Amino acid sequence: MKKIHSFFFPVFLTLVIFLNFQLFSQEKGFEPSDFKQRRDKLCSLISEGIAIIGNYPGTFGRTRVNPEFYYLTGVDVPDAKLILIPKNIAARASCPEFWKATLYLPPKDPRRGVWDDHQLFPGKEAVKETGIENTSDLAAFYSDVSKLGAITDIVYLPYRANVRSPMRLPSDLQFVESIKKILPNVKIKNLSPFLDELRWQKSPKEIDIMKKACKITVDAFKEAARLTKAGVYEHEVEALVTYIFRKNGSQRAAFTIIGSGPNSCILHHMKNERLMENGDLLVIDIGTVYKYLSTDFTRTIPVSGKFNPEQRKIYNIVLEAQKKAISIVKPGVTLAEVHKAAMDVIDKAGYGKYFIHGTGHTLNGGSHYKRTTTGLTLSGMYGKYKMNRHFSADNPLVPGSIFTIEPGIYIPEKNLGIRIEDDILVIEKGHEILTKDAPREIDEIENLMKEKTLYVK
Repeated sequence: MKKIHSFFFPVFLTLVIFLNFQLFSQEKGFEPSDFKQRRDKLCSLISEGIAIIGNYPGTFGRTRVNPEFYYLTGVDVPDAKLILIPKNIAARASCPEFWKATLYLPPKDPRRGVWDDHQLFPGKEAVKETGIENTSDLAAFYSDVSKLGAITDIVYLPYRANVRSPMRLPSDLQFVESIKKILPNVKIKNLSPFLDELRWQKSPKEIDIMKKACKITVDAFKEAARLTKAGVYEHEVEALVTYIFRKNGSQRAAFTIIGSGPNSCILHHMKNERLMENGDLLVIDIGTVYKYLSTDFTRTIPVSGKFNPEQRKIYNIVLEAQKKAISIVKPGVTLAEVHKAAMDVIDKAGYGKYFIHGTGHTLNGGSHYKRTTTGLTLSGMYGKYKMNRHFSADNPLVPGSIFTIEPGIYIPEKNLGIRIEDDILVIEKGHEILTKDAPREIDEIENLMKEKTLYVK
């Protein structure tokens, strides 16, 4: 092999390193075939009826995406709708080929690309990007819905909200009511438990994306810990976390709970306005959204850089509880058993009354609910929607399940709140801690806080 000229070798080497970095740092996103596979699986679960699901309303680029709609379509266009018709239902019609899954999108708007970002509209591009054979103008949606009664007497709609106000139904139940008016003789069943069942077990691609998302989250925590000290505001930590998320390719922060001192005892403190003081504990509970999948992670650190004796005692109890709960995770174990493992440790230590929430929850759907699909009813009285979903903590974990384990102790009278949370993947032989690179031990945290920040002077 001829020698590479000395002038070009550094350039060549730099290019090779850069290309390798790009190859290994960018996780591949989802393909149309991934979404089709999900739709096909859902059709096999709801073969007795037709599914209808919509994205959240709003303005493109400014509105959060309905994760269940995205899970089935890969589409983030506000107000978009999907009618999903299993083949056996379509076969009832005289012309089955006309009864296909249809994606409804807003029409092409010349203002797109001028006032707002470009988005999908009905046509060949939408078919190519989504793999959904039939696309239509959103204006035709309700007209097409009215025809469904000709081939089915069951329609599945997702609904999760509880009625909180006598003045207004939540948006998902408003959608249910709109469909019931158009199809008064059709039985409405809840689609949500079926979507939960599908999302309970993550695909290899979802797992790879979650691993990258967890790495981004851990990196943000480490930098936040380096910044933390007396005289820093909670919102300064929040800003740094959000910056790390976006710098590393995340779409946005899912949430940023930065709670110091008394705010460490507020589970969902999000004002993030307090000036931190020596003696405070700081709960950093953060999650990012990366390729439409979310993380959820917590560490508790001392603002002074050193845990005092009481903080150290409580921290170690919470850490022991978390380690015990994680240690039993494997296929076949239930969420109830995981919670009991953590609760037993905290109870035995005498702090049971200060553990005021569950030990964890699933991530990115798959909250495992019993599949009860009786009809939705609404009486004339406020708050009487019959929600046919029932949390089932005795469903066994399976390989591919991802959930959090986050025990905590909160003593408001002492302004002392401690929570430790990691994202856990269930694998064939046990479990994997996706956020394992984040320090948990006291000495590891204190050593991290001695380091200089990488991004703040």
